[in-house]
Amino acid sequence: MAVPVVHSVPTIGFQITSDDGKSLFYTGDTGPGLSECWEMVSPQLLIIEVTASDYYQDFGGKSNHLTPGLLKEELMSFRKIRGYIPQVVTVHMSPELEVEIRDEITAVAKDLAVPITIAYENLELNL
Repeated sequence: MAVPVVHSVPTIGFQITSDDGKSLFYTGDTGPGLSECWEMVSPQLLIIEVTASDYYQDFGGKSNHLTPGLLKEELMSFRKIRGYIPQVVTVHMSPELEVEIRDEITAVAKDLAVPITIAYENLELNL
C-alpha cells in the first residue's frame, strides 16, 4: 500500500503486508509531521530515515529529513495514534554524522523504552 509522506518533494512510503498479516512500513525519505501517515498504517516493523544529528534539527525540519530528536517526536505521535511503537529500524544516515546520530538514537531508544536498530549492510530482519 502506497502512503504519502512528508518531504520536500512529493514522496510515498510503502506498507507491505504478508498473507499471514505481518507488515512493515518503509517511509523512504521523510521529515516531521507524519501523523496523517500514522493514521493509515499499522506495521509490526517501521523502517524510517534519520539523516542528520540533532545539531542539524533546524535543517532537518526545513529540508524534511529526520534527526533523532524529530524521530522521537514522530514515534511519540505514532504511539499516541496507534497505542504502540513498532519495532524500529533507522536508515539513510549521513556518513560523516554517524557517530553523533548513533549516540542520539541510543538516547531516544532509552527515553522511549523501545529498541531502535540502526541498519547495517546484510542486516536480516524477522517478523
